[in-house]
Parts: sequence; C-alpha cells; structure tokens
Amino acid sequence: MNEQLKTLYREKFDLLAPKLYEYNSKVGYSKKATNPFLLKVPDNYNAFKNRIMIFGQETNTWCKECGDKSAFSNNIAKSIEVYEKFFLKRGIKKYRGPFWNEMKRIIMEIEKTGNSLVIWNNINKIGRIGKGNIKEINQIQFKYFQVIRDEIELLRPNILVFLTGNNYDSFIEKNISSFTQEKISDSLYGLKFKNGYENIISLKTNHPNGLYHLKKNRIVMPKLISEIKNACI
Repeated sequence: MNEQLKTLYREKFDLLAPKLYEYNSKVGYSKKATNPFLLKVPDNYNAFKNRIMIFGQETNTWCKECGDKSAFSNNIAKSIEVYEKFFLKRGIKKYRGPFWNEMKRIIMEIEKTGNSLVIWNNINKIGRIGKGNIKEINQIQFKYFQVIRDEIELLRPNILVFLTGNNYDSFIEKNISSFTQEKISDSLYGLKFKNGYENIISLKTNHPNGLYHLKKNRIVMPKLISEIKNACI
C-alpha cells in the first residue's frame, strides 16, 4: 500500500515539480510553496477494521529536513520519512496547541477502543512558507496535485473527519466532491458527498483554533469523538 502511495506521488510530481519551481522562482521567501503533504500508513494498516482519516487544513513550512529551508525541493522520500517520524512514530507528543491537543485526544479515545486506527491528512496538500494559503499555489495544487481521491481509494477509510471549518469547504469540494451538510449539534455536521463515498461516514467541525477561540472545544470535541465511536463498525 505504501508503495502504491509512492507511485501515485511520483507520477504527480513529474508534472507538479516544474510548476512549483517556476512559481517559487518568482516570489519572496514567505510566499514560496512548501513541500507537499505525503502520507504513509503502518505495515499492519489492513488489520484494522476501522480506519479514520482526519483532515486538518494545511501544513506550513513543512519538511525542513527536505532542504532549501522548507521550500519545495522535490524530495518525496524525505517528505514521507518526516510524516512517519512525526505522526506514525508519535513525534506529535512533543507538540502543544489547539490542533495537536485535540488530535491527540481523538487518537487516544478512538484507538484505545481497539481495532481502530487514525490517519492524519490535510485537505490542502501544498502549504506555504508561513501561515495560511496562497491563491496561486492553490491553483497549481488543484490542477497538478489532485491526490486525495486516490488516497481515499487506496486507503479505504470508513470514516472521514474534517477539522477544517467552513472556510475550507472549497478545498473539500475541489479535492473530493461537492457535498451537503446536516447539523448534528452546535458546530458539528454530517456530510453527504454527491459523487461517491456513500459508504463513508463523514463529519466536520471547526478547526480546533476556532473552537478554542469560541470556547466551544470542551463541548464540541467530546460530541465529535462520540460520533466517531458510534460510526465504528
């Protein structure tokens, strides 16, 4: 499965790399595209009955180990290695802040139930040096690095969770499919995609930074965790 992911990324990078190099050559450091966000799964991935893919927004200044001060460097192997070290081998334990506090809580609550595994993804696969996203990089991504549908097809998660908020709905639609949403409770929604994915349960709430700002994290996150547990087979 990991070899299939690598093959997917290599094929896309053949077209993507020239475009990102060209873009980065024209902009200042803080606007440069960083390294794309690439996944790896544990060797025993298929042994888990419940596979929950949780989406954040984007990673900024991703893969300093790739060289060139995190600007795009066309290093697929190193980017995957960084993901493995940071997420699969739980380098996230050292990180604090709203997003990682809540991700760690979700992982702990879900994985301790047994037969369930959480995989971290991002709905914006190419971030920037700095925070947020840039229109020109987004356009390159949508045209040359549409990989999320393929990742879902390969990894076959049965639950998708979006910690993205409404401002990233366009990324969900362009990278996966258009959707409708139904309110479950305050700031928590169930999604129904229009083109496939009928067998996948999909949930969405605000990014944890937003929940903390609204002082809703202690209400919304337990409800989200409960919905994920109820969706587990």
